[in-house]
Amino acid sequence: MTKLNANGILIKIFFIIFSEEKSLNKMTKPKNKNHKVIELVFLSFVLIISFLFWDTYLVYPIKLFVVLIHEISHVISAILSGGKVIAFNIGFDLSGKCETENGNNIFIAASGYLGSLLFGLLIFYSTYNKKIGKWLLIIIAIIILIISVSLMQNFSLTLLAVLYSVLLFVSAFFLQIRIDSLILKVLGMLSCIYVLFDIKEDILSTNSAISDASILSDLINVPTIVIGLVWLIISLAGIFLVMKLSYIEKTK
Repeated sequence: MTKLNANGILIKIFFIIFSEEKSLNKMTKPKNKNHKVIELVFLSFVLIISFLFWDTYLVYPIKLFVVLIHEISHVISAILSGGKVIAFNIGFDLSGKCETENGNNIFIAASGYLGSLLFGLLIFYSTYNKKIGKWLLIIIAIIILIISVSLMQNFSLTLLAVLYSVLLFVSAFFLQIRIDSLILKVLGMLSCIYVLFDIKEDILSTNSAISDASILSDLINVPTIVIGLVWLIISLAGIFLVMKLSYIEKTK
């Protein structure tokens, strides 16, 4: 009788635990869904505000960050393709300069758009996979730090680049905190959006400044407008893909 009672009690305990776990899972799913909806509304609100105040100091720090990443991408591609960096600098007016020697010119010219988009997507995605995200942010911070300190010619902007890298490095250890996660999502999202503006300005601008799109046009003998449209499609596809993966994938 004692044995039967003990078995009966164990069965009841397992049944209760299983039932509670099942009910908790049912409660967690709607809660996670609500958080995602609230987050999407918040990011959409930030996006609208950013568009309204695009040419103000409110969005300026992010623009400066994206220009920095854009030029750093040229540096990385030049080194990877066997080239040499002659001059590397950015200005407070959001101008960028990266002069290279040798290397694959097509790869170097295309890497500005690609690098800006890729870094933005990685920063955004880092908040959804905490283990991988931590290392992604640390690697990006180290890349910004090393290239800026060793190559940048503007001392004031070098200090700002160091500040950006420090902020990313510190953020890597606080991904579990919601406010830190949201700040990184905004930074990544606006970095990706800025790429679209960058491409649009390069192909529609009437000034005589040399752009990545015009350089690519000369190198591969394809009209600048076609190159711009192709990059716009690539950028939109990348943004859509990372948003889809981020919101479908369960936060780790």
